[in-house]
Amino acid sequence: MSADNWTQCPKCNKMVEDAKQKQIDKARVYYGKVSPEEYEATILASKEPAVFNETLRENYGFYMKSDGFFKVSYSAFCDRCGFKHTFTHSEQIEI
Repeated sequence: MSADNWTQCPKCNKMVEDAKQKQIDKARVYYGKVSPEEYEATILASKEPAVFNETLRENYGFYMKSDGFFKVSYSAFCDRCGFKHTFTHSEQIEI
């Protein structure tokens, strides 16, 4: 069964952003405390663009039966970090 959509995982994105901030903080701490070459390497590493992959699988459906029963279902799962989220809603529509 194929996914309805693949997108970026919010948990993975937060981890990438946190790692990026740690690299920036490391460069700040290194200033004047390590060799110029090591400091420059740290600065260059902190300027590398963050890479965001589409690891979040989304599946969803919207259904209406002939008797007016309506249902929405959504699920998301990241195959990298294990993040998951599900949502369902159903109701009888007034006819």
